[in-house]
Amino acid sequence: MLSSLISMLHSRAILKICYAFTLFTALTLSLNNTCFAQSNADSSALANSSAKFELGIAGGLSVNQFTDGQPQTGTNTGFVVGLSLDYKIYKQWSLQVEANFLQQGGQLLTFKDDTRLGLPESFATKNVRNSSVHLNSLDIPLLIKYTVPLQKDWVPQFYAGGSYAYNFNVSDNYQKSGNLLPGEDVIATVSDSENVSRYYKKDRLNLIVGADLHLELFSNLKLLLDFRYVSGVSPARKHYSYMEKVGFGSDIRSNSFISRIGLILPIQ
Repeated sequence: MLSSLISMLHSRAILKICYAFTLFTALTLSLNNTCFAQSNADSSALANSSAKFELGIAGGLSVNQFTDGQPQTGTNTGFVVGLSLDYKIYKQWSLQVEANFLQQGGQLLTFKDDTRLGLPESFATKNVRNSSVHLNSLDIPLLIKYTVPLQKDWVPQFYAGGSYAYNFNVSDNYQKSGNLLPGEDVIATVSDSENVSRYYKKDRLNLIVGADLHLELFSNLKLLLDFRYVSGVSPARKHYSYMEKVGFGSDIRSNSFISRIGLILPIQ
């Protein structure tokens, strides 16, 4: 049931991005035809360089890891898709706002042992759980960017800023291993997924640093190559203990390295 829900959420997100991409492409072709009819390539390039706004659409992969405040953490992968709007403030400086669907998270290894509480040993009370957690979030970055003034068809940019992330779903794809028949040494492993949103904070803040590159494609359309590091400022989960001991946990944050590819359209 949970797997179907997660698949449906991912499918809806992808469909929305595909719809946005279709509209973006249609707008791009329409504006390209208009520019071609009104001016030659040189005047079009001049218009691009003086454009105040740039619209973008991009998608890619995220490599995620929880902070190592707890020793049993590792990496997993997710994806990111979204839209951006860039506004030139002054000369090489600009301000960019984005709206992204972003998967962050990481891996956690948890040792459960409720026999210490007096419960009888069973697969449910004593096991080891290897979790791959995805924080499915609506992420809103705000970035200040500096453009390195090189040739017009090869434009690198560096940026820094922060983002607000809202977790609308947290999924845990896990493998759980334990003794199926206590005293008989019959070890079993089961795989499943679970909604664990109740354990994670809805709201998070991140710091972002990165660089991107704009490459001229044709007319006024540009190719975007983007690389960034996202560092969690606020905890993704509070008081996590890999031994599931109350009072011995620590706050964990999610950090991500993200690579994206997309399209950029300068507009007046």
